Amino acid sequence: MNYHVKVGASISEGLEAVKTFKRLKLGNFILTNLPLNKQEALAICNFCRENKICFVFSEFLYRGTFSLYRGARKKIPKSQFYNKETLEEIFRAGGEYFFGRITLGEVGGMLYWPKEYLIKRAAGEYRNLPVVKNVLDAKRVYMEFMKKVIDFEKKLGESKLLDADSNMLFKYHLEAGIDIPLLEALPGDSNLMYAAIRGAARAYHRKVWGAHIAMACYGGMGLDACWFKRWKTSLYYSFLAGADFIYLESGHFGYAQHGKIYDFHRSEMQKSRNILREFNQFSQIHSRPKNGPKVRIGFVYGNLDGTPGLWNKYVWGQFKGRKWLSGPPEQGWDYLDRVYHKEEWFKEWVKGYQNEGDFSGNPPYGQYDIVPVESSADILGKYGCLIFLGWNTMSEEIYQKLKTYVSSGGHLIMAVPHLSTHIDRANDLNLYRKGDYHDLFGVIVTGKGKKDVVGVKYFNESSLPPYKFPVWRINTDPRFLGEITEAKVKITGAKVLAGYSNFYKSTVDELSKSPFLTENSLGKGKAFLINTFSYPGEKGMELFMNNLLRVIYLGEQGDLRIIGSDKIRYSVYEESGLITIYLLNTEFDGPHLIDIWIKGKTFHSLKLPATEMRLLYYYQDLAISPEDRFTDLKFWKAKGNRHEIEFFSLRNQKLDIYNLSDNKQNVEINGKKIFCISDSRYSLPIKRRSDPSRRTFFDLNFIKEPIVKYKFGELPY
Repeated sequence: MNYHVKVGASISEGLEAVKTFKRLKLGNFILTNLPLNKQEALAICNFCRENKICFVFSEFLYRGTFSLYRGARKKIPKSQFYNKETLEEIFRAGGEYFFGRITLGEVGGMLYWPKEYLIKRAAGEYRNLPVVKNVLDAKRVYMEFMKKVIDFEKKLGESKLLDADSNMLFKYHLEAGIDIPLLEALPGDSNLMYAAIRGAARAYHRKVWGAHIAMACYGGMGLDACWFKRWKTSLYYSFLAGADFIYLESGHFGYAQHGKIYDFHRSEMQKSRNILREFNQFSQIHSRPKNGPKVRIGFVYGNLDGTPGLWNKYVWGQFKGRKWLSGPPEQGWDYLDRVYHKEEWFKEWVKGYQNEGDFSGNPPYGQYDIVPVESSADILGKYGCLIFLGWNTMSEEIYQKLKTYVSSGGHLIMAVPHLSTHIDRANDLNLYRKGDYHDLFGVIVTGKGKKDVVGVKYFNESSLPPYKFPVWRINTDPRFLGEITEAKVKITGAKVLAGYSNFYKSTVDELSKSPFLTENSLGKGKAFLINTFSYPGEKGMELFMNNLLRVIYLGEQGDLRIIGSDKIRYSVYEESGLITIYLLNTEFDGPHLIDIWIKGKTFHSLKLPATEMRLLYYYQDLAISPEDRFTDLKFWKAKGNRHEIEFFSLRNQKLDIYNLSDNKQNVEINGKKIFCISDSRYSLPIKRRSDPSRRTFFDLNFIKEPIVKYKFGELPY
């Protein structure tokens, strides 16, 4: 437990700016421009190495061209830039603290920016991609552009290359050759974007990824109370989501909006820096486990899916022809808007039992990933359930990989369109293997039915007991009505769970002959197929899909679950049997009480104030939650029913302790002994205790800003 997330900010160019950053105690990570004076550049590298400050240089290329620039897009002649030998000398001077340089900044904009930004480089940056006929060529031209830039960058000088982007496209950037993915956070849905960068990093075996938080541009419409709360929440959300380095793009040294200027010394800017300084203090006091967070559900980012997940309603940055407009394949991703939201009380199909609770407000372990279909079988096997929602062009390699995934114990959810091999969006589906999926789904698709408004009735329970589908009586009104295109199928081994129905009276035989949802057992796993020619994103599928996803979220829950407000975000890390849970109240306005369900027992009523994070440790049937997050676990030794534990703590505080075992537990924490009987809760006060090796960060006055002479300089972005 000695890993610390790196924290920092963008700063202006020059050694003095780095020294000011250090005096301000804003962290140990910076983004800055590379000075064109070699001695100044070497001085920065040496200072950062000697003071253990990690650093990244901003882009060397003027976007959309192969011209060199620096600072706020100031072009420079190549003759004034470093040659490769000198540039690599500068990089080496930083040692392990030189993280690399950003290239292809916002290259996803070629797919997510409004087309008016791109036509003839109207925004002065990237140009729209060449017109192509199909999605295969669309990916090809996007990849060719990125690889061309990366090849050029490597000729300038070898170093790690980072992107900085705010969309779902990280898998393509990593495939092109990016070394460290970097999320520009806050544009778009943060839940979605963090899931995309984390899933891509795992797929491409990148152990490090970061968050570049664009507060000045996307933190709010002004410096109101919500802006500062959003700033704080964005830091802690990045932390629990797994970012290895987190820094602020802007909004800490100055801010301007609607003609109003806030300079460095304004109280608002001091408040902004205090939030960052406090987060830096937390990140240096608290050790986050390395291998996390745990994720059980993966939404598959399919083959040749060009959905950026942000702004633009065209696909693959192609604007010629209506076939490129965002449609049902892309609209399937909209279901993720509801992942963290509880259902209304009157939705009859929401099921749950008192000893389990209704957990529809959070996915298992609090997080989900966007999983590239290009992932290896080993990577896919780390997810308990894979769900296809968007575009996918099926191939033999993918099909066989999915068979391996299911037979090894995975749960797979697909619809018939995900099994199509077509690459032209103007064409109809072209089913892989002519619809014969007997070996994976236990069905053969024999034809396409009519498109009509139809309902659905469940009549069979799943063979997975935790999957609680809304099975009721046969004679009842159809549920989940919508305009859907039926797939006609022949059952070759699958179990029919639900059938098409348009009438109150039905028979099992009638429903079995018109399968809507089927389940097939293959090896240790299960493959579910939605038997429609409609993509999940079609409007007529919405009621059914929302319920199906709720069933899956509930059915895939693990031994640890959060019960409470759907404003609570959480993540779970596990290392050597010790579980650390991060709980964050994203509510702007008020506190929430939550229950934590662990292996059938409930740790009741933990309080989380607005925009605050709380920790919970769990080991060998004992759960401990410090009231103050500025806490670090030095060690936890357990043998039988005896626990010896020591915490570092910034302040005097209380620990909430819950014995979940069926036996008494003898617990000693920081020298204090407590006897805990079975299934009981205790409160234990502990005194402030510093780690001598981190004395600076345990200073109660750490948050106080020192007086510095600040000289204005442009930030990299």
